[in-house]
Amino acid sequence: MSVPSASVGVMTTTSAAVPAPEEIAALLAVLDAGAPARGVDEPVVRRAFEAERPGPLPDHWWLAVPGGTYEEAFAALGLHDRIPVTVRYGLAAQTDDEKFTPGPVHRVFVTPEYAGWRLIYAESPLRETTWWPHEVIERLSAVCGRAQVFFQDPFADSVIWAAAEDGVLVRGYWRYGEPEWTGEPLPWEPLPSAEDADENGLELNASLVESIGAAAAGLSVDPAAITVDTPVRGHGWLALTASGAGHDGFGDAPVL
Repeated sequence: MSVPSASVGVMTTTSAAVPAPEEIAALLAVLDAGAPARGVDEPVVRRAFEAERPGPLPDHWWLAVPGGTYEEAFAALGLHDRIPVTVRYGLAAQTDDEKFTPGPVHRVFVTPEYAGWRLIYAESPLRETTWWPHEVIERLSAVCGRAQVFFQDPFADSVIWAAAEDGVLVRGYWRYGEPEWTGEPLPWEPLPSAEDADENGLELNASLVESIGAAAAGLSVDPAAITVDTPVRGHGWLALTASGAGHDGFGDAPVL
């Protein structure tokens, strides 16, 4: 088994791609249904995508998969009826990401590709552990090759980060009080000295990587560290966890 690496391809663009005309038409249909009077048309949509530049993203809950295989994530996560969205739209959709028809339906945002990786924001499925962290990345990595999950709650001093490859969990860190490690340290992880490990009662497979920012930087890309210079490719997607449920009914329509 190869070791997960943050290096996946090289892009030189620093602006997101404009969706294809048929994809824009799908987005316009959703926008018209949500607010038919605001007069958004194809040129407006194109300008919104053209104006996008990479910048810091939320770093509380997310998944990461390689940009080259991310298409497989939609089926693996049971996502349907995707439409192209700007990053602003996709992140705003996470504020009101759940409706009932009568069962729960969630909106999931897949970002453009940043430095070779697509990030997946799914506030309710992850927060409610409908998608159990280790299980979901094993499922994703079985079709995407690699997958990671990251979570932090600074108020509860709770942290999760884990990486899977080819359907198998290879490394993980879980802290809610006492830290718990899974798998062996990866080559990029700094290790404690034998003396420090003994004095602090650290597990034999412990490392000094506890924050999700450091873990994300080593495994894929740290969303909080994305800047205008971060290579980007493609555009974002918003998808639903139930087919035919419709993109309406989630609250106020996000701003394009």
